[in-house]
Amino acid sequence: MPAIAIRHATNRERATGLTLLGTALLLKLPYLANYRFNSDEPQHLHVVWGWTQGLVQYRDLFDNHSPLFHLLMAPWLALAGERADALVLMRVPMLALYVLALALTWLLARRLFDARVALFAAVLLALHYEFFFTSIEFRTDNLWTVLWLAALVVIAGRPLDARRAFATAAALGAALAVSQKTALLLAALSGAALVVAAASAEVRAAFPPRRAVRLAGAGAAGLALVPALVTAFLAARGALEPGVRDVVTHNILPGLGHWSDPWRWPVGAAAIAAAAWVAARSVRSGAGDRRRTRRVAVFLAGSLYVAVLQGFWPLVTGQDNLPAFPLAALAAAAAWQHWRDRRAAGGKSAMLPAAVLAAWLVVELGIIVGKGPIWRDRGRPQTALVANVLRLTGPGDYVFDAKGETVFRRRAFFPVLETITKERIRRGLLPDTIAESVVRTRCHVAVLDSAGFPARGRAFLNANFVSVGALRVAGQRLGPTAGAGTPVRFAIAIPGRYIVIAPGGAAAGALDGVPGAGPRELGAGTHEFTPAGATGPLAVVWARAIECGLSPFGGHRSRP
Repeated sequence: MPAIAIRHATNRERATGLTLLGTALLLKLPYLANYRFNSDEPQHLHVVWGWTQGLVQYRDLFDNHSPLFHLLMAPWLALAGERADALVLMRVPMLALYVLALALTWLLARRLFDARVALFAAVLLALHYEFFFTSIEFRTDNLWTVLWLAALVVIAGRPLDARRAFATAAALGAALAVSQKTALLLAALSGAALVVAAASAEVRAAFPPRRAVRLAGAGAAGLALVPALVTAFLAARGALEPGVRDVVTHNILPGLGHWSDPWRWPVGAAAIAAAAWVAARSVRSGAGDRRRTRRVAVFLAGSLYVAVLQGFWPLVTGQDNLPAFPLAALAAAAAWQHWRDRRAAGGKSAMLPAAVLAAWLVVELGIIVGKGPIWRDRGRPQTALVANVLRLTGPGDYVFDAKGETVFRRRAFFPVLETITKERIRRGLLPDTIAESVVRTRCHVAVLDSAGFPARGRAFLNANFVSVGALRVAGQRLGPTAGAGTPVRFAIAIPGRYIVIAPGGAAAGALDGVPGAGPRELGAGTHEFTPAGATGPLAVVWARAIECGLSPFGGHRSRP
């Protein structure tokens, strides 16, 4: 790692940097509502809603994530209430976490380098399109990244003592209570510490056995603090055993995802070895420079995290890269300053480095606007879905959805239909009891059909639900009739209050021999409708949908 001269940002650089940071923050505001919702967002919000209703994560609601984020977000949702745009409002705390991540990145860079690197590291991070968009989403990874950065900031400060070891580990323990992927960060940080210690006699001398044991004890206590509190909290509510099932047992599935790729493990191992070798050489070449050693340790931890993630983690998603982006921005800013200093030492102008940095930021801004045009409201479908669910159902009703996208209602099928669940069902490790669950909970509302639904459950839903716009409700289209007086037979799987309708409204005729055109309570089994007059298309539909102005004939109609 090249030596970096200590530089202070000029007044012009500070003004430019702060303007760019302000621009990024202002640019975020319209995206809170207009940026499309990732399927993870309502899943997390559904769990948060459960806590506000006295339900307990894992015991009453399935979730395969650690619980701290959901617990901390529950008061915010309680203030927002059950409303269609709740996800938009819950993105506001994510904006605060975005600002905190930028501030911690600045502080980390300031401790490892100088004020100029810190300023432009924050700017590069703020306008990096992937970090910009992913950090908008309501997800655990935003808090997880902030806690990771907080731990690095403590490490990068003054020499490690018991108090700082405890604080660092406490931040990582909190991160573990937010995401089990913290295990990768812990492994990466531990690996970096071992490499640096092996390469530096000075580091080894600074940690004699007695001091190392004392620091390890403080670190162990800090690491266990938050997980122990969360575990005790869940145990007191009877959620410990189901929590282990959902978070640990459910997520461990041999052969899942990238684990079946034979090339990833060797490539990952090679990347780890290469990063360790480069770091060891850098430590040895800068012997005696403690600041340089801390830089190497921090960057090596980030490199090892990426190598382990890409080489050994079964399911890799865009949000998994969030902890690496701040370190990448910091490295880019440091490299830019080193290039600028070398040119200045050679008597060359700083215009070229400035132009390259400006061009890079313009490209990033262009990608942001191109990927998510501000003028397009891509969040409307999710908001409309929740609005329709609130309109159609009451607090005690169940719904069928994939991952909690209906947010404010209990789910008829307990497990969420994400990648691991669907793979378990495909392998026969988890039964497809969607049909039984829907009948048992008297669920009359479901999301639209998806090819991702398990085959047996999908067939049941398609046979017993009809589309009324953005949702489906219990019912079915009836077969063609031969004319007035000719009975049509149909089967009801989910008991409830139904009505037979035609495109123009309630169909006249006799239902199970009883004349009348209004809603009727129908039990499970076969029923018969005899039309009274000329017939066209008919459907038997859950009556509440019709009373709310929804119909399978054209999606929406005026209220009767």
